[in-house]
Amino acid sequence: MNVFFDTMADYDADAELMDLANQLLAQLKMKNLTLATAESATGGFISHLLTNIDGSSKAFIGGVIAYSAHLKNFTLKVDYDLINDYGTISPEVTEALLDGLKQIMLSDIGIAITGVAGSYILEGKPRGLMYIGIGTHACNKVKEFRFHGTRMEIKRQCAKATFEFLLAELENM
Repeated sequence: MNVFFDTMADYDADAELMDLANQLLAQLKMKNLTLATAESATGGFISHLLTNIDGSSKAFIGGVIAYSAHLKNFTLKVDYDLINDYGTISPEVTEALLDGLKQIMLSDIGIAITGVAGSYILEGKPRGLMYIGIGTHACNKVKEFRFHGTRMEIKRQCAKATFEFLLAELENM
């Protein structure tokens, strides 16, 4: 038995994610665009998927795992007043993470993710609530998603939604 997959469904889910990640990197390379990430609830899973692909460094420049409020503030300059007013799991903080990426990473496109993947309510927000943001020099877009399942299933669903969201946005770029 493969130590990385509990079931064949896990393998199929990861194969689908890798296909989407390959499509995304191909589009970024074709359009000569760079990507950076600010991940909270996904804990670096998006970056992990992207960096498992040979040649990803031609488009993916790096990411920040900003799990705590302190790190969101310290690394990506998310204002504590914003965090106190809206919570770390909010469209406002997701957008602020995108703005921080623009200032620090200097990529063409940024992805930011906040949410609850764990098995309990956090900041009054239910398990499975995720905010996915995509930012360019022109604008930021943040969408709300609701996912279900285990922590890993929620991360996989979020990664899939993130890749699909960005692929759709790339069609207009």
